Amino acid sequence: MSKASAQLVLLVALLLVSTSGPFLRASRMDAFTLVVWRMALAAPLFLSWAAARGQLRLRRSDVRPVVLGALCLTAHFCLWVKAFDLTDYSSNLLLLVFQPVMAAFLGFRLGERPTRRTWLSMALATLGLAVIAGGDFALGPRALLGDVMCVLGDLGIALFYLVAREARAHTPLATFMGYTLAIGSLPALLVALFAHSPLVGYRATSWAWLAALVVLTTVGGHGLMNLAARHLRLYALNVAIVLEPFLGIVLGAVLFPVPVRPLQIAGGALLAVAVWVGLADR
Repeated sequence: MSKASAQLVLLVALLLVSTSGPFLRASRMDAFTLVVWRMALAAPLFLSWAAARGQLRLRRSDVRPVVLGALCLTAHFCLWVKAFDLTDYSSNLLLLVFQPVMAAFLGFRLGERPTRRTWLSMALATLGLAVIAGGDFALGPRALLGDVMCVLGDLGIALFYLVAREARAHTPLATFMGYTLAIGSLPALLVALFAHSPLVGYRATSWAWLAALVVLTTVGGHGLMNLAARHLRLYALNVAIVLEPFLGIVLGAVLFPVPVRPLQIAGGALLAVAVWVGLADR
C-alpha cells in the first residue's frame, strides 16, 4: 500500500471511528451490555473473513500478546463507555486526546529518551486535563469520577497498541482483530454479569444503533485504523486521534443536543496543542 493510499484509509477510519460516541449515546443501552455485544458480534465478522481466506491460524508466540491486548482493549471499552453515564458527553470525547500523551509517557517508562518537547507536551496535557476537570467540578463528584475513567480508558488503549504491536505487525488483520475481540468479550461478559447489566430486552432501535456500532465503527473504523497502522508512522495515527473527539461532537450534535462549555473548548485546545508539540519533532 502506498503512503497516499494509507493516508486515505486513515481518513476513512477516522470518520468511522468518530461515530462511536454518537452511536453509544443514541443506542440507550447499558454501558457494559454495549461492550459485550459490540465485541461478541464484531469478532465472528472478522473471523469469518479470516476463515474465508484460510488465515484462522494464530502463531503460538502471538497468543500471549493477543490475550494481553484483548484485556487492555476490554478495559478501555468498559471504562470509556461507562464514563458516558457519569461525566459530560463532550468532556468524555475531548479526554480521548490524552491518549497520545499517555502513549508518550509509556514510551518514556520503557526507556525512550524524552526530549524538551516531551516534557512541554506533558505539562500542557496536564493543564488541559485540569481545565476540563475544573469545568466538570460543578457537575459533582460523579462527573470527576467519569473524567478519571476516561483517562484510565486512554491508558487501556495505549497499552493495547503497545503490548500487541508485534502480533499486529505480522498477523493478518482479520485474524488479529477477530481473536482480540473474541477473547476480550469474555471478561466484558463477566463485568456485565457482575454489574447485573441486562443483556437483552431493549427496543429495536437500540439494536439498530448497536448494529451500526458493530459494522461501521468497530469492523470498519477500528479495522481500517489497524490496517493504516501497518503502513504509517505512529505519529500520524496520534495526530488523527486529536481530530476524533471534535468529529464525534459534531456528529453527536446532529443526533441530539450536545452542549459544549467554554472550559471544555479551552481544555480540548490545550490537549490538541500538547499532542502537536510532542509530535512536531518527529
